[in-house]
Amino acid sequence: MLKALSDKLKELARNTDDDFRAAVKKQLDGKVTEEQIGTLKEFIFLLPPTLKILDSYWDDPKTPPDVKKLSGLLIAYIIRRDDIFSDEKLGLFGYLDDSYIVVTAFMKIQEMILRDWQDKSSEERELTERARKLIVAPRIVIPEETTGIDEVMELYIRGHITSFEDYLTSRKKVSQG
Repeated sequence: MLKALSDKLKELARNTDDDFRAAVKKQLDGKVTEEQIGTLKEFIFLLPPTLKILDSYWDDPKTPPDVKKLSGLLIAYIIRRDDIFSDEKLGLFGYLDDSYIVVTAFMKIQEMILRDWQDKSSEERELTERARKLIVAPRIVIPEETTGIDEVMELYIRGHITSFEDYLTSRKKVSQG
């Protein structure tokens, strides 16, 4: 599944570059640089390795149940077709929200639950550092959506929402108003 996702993202980046650029340009009122385009693509390409790490937590008996639960919620979200930005309609740009949700949750897991760096793999440490550098890009391009996602993520972490359906309902409420 992750290989197929990675291949799909690469294909979309190659074949829909003009559409991606146009979508970003629209979000930024016509002003976009090649550096912004590159940073956003790099951020979207964090999705497969982040999902791979989240998936690996399921097999590790040391992984706290909260991490497993959040990881499962994220994997279910990615598989589900109900989405903020449709990848079917928007191509690569449609993965920006998915990447933001997954990477944000991964960073929360790293910061709040799995704090002890010596127990982290080099892959986790490297991904966390890359995510910290790149996370600002989607916040600039889709600020309302990322703010909503951040708010819903906090509700989940605090235990105010506990299921995937609650998450989707809360996400929609936050994004609508």
